[in-house]
Amino acid sequence: MELGEQRLDEAQLRNMSTVELVRHGMTEMKLLIRAEMLHARTELKAELKEARNAGILIGAALFLAPVGLAIALMPIVLALPEPRWLVSLILGLVVLAVAGLLGFLAVKRLPKQPLSRTRDRLKLDWILTREELQ
Repeated sequence: MELGEQRLDEAQLRNMSTVELVRHGMTEMKLLIRAEMLHARTELKAELKEARNAGILIGAALFLAPVGLAIALMPIVLALPEPRWLVSLILGLVVLAVAGLLGFLAVKRLPKQPLSRTRDRLKLDWILTREELQ
């Protein structure tokens, strides 16, 4: 019996010996495991791509936050009647706002429950297998 064969109907299953039934069950189990591994691999690749993008945004936010803080604190040093301090303060606050926005977007993009579809499919497979065996 090859892995590519179609499912057997009830009459064919009744005519099989115990050894053949066990072999058929093992074949079906192999197919299920291979299919689940394929689905899990696909889902994991998609989640890793999302995590990579979130990591890039977190990195940008972590780079810009100290820069923005330095620019925002520069007016204290330049706190003379010149208008340079106001421009530095505004620029620093804008950079901090961009860093905050990037950080927020990064955290929002992180996967909340990794491999959730795979876990749901495995739970369903377990339930269906228990029902079939009862």
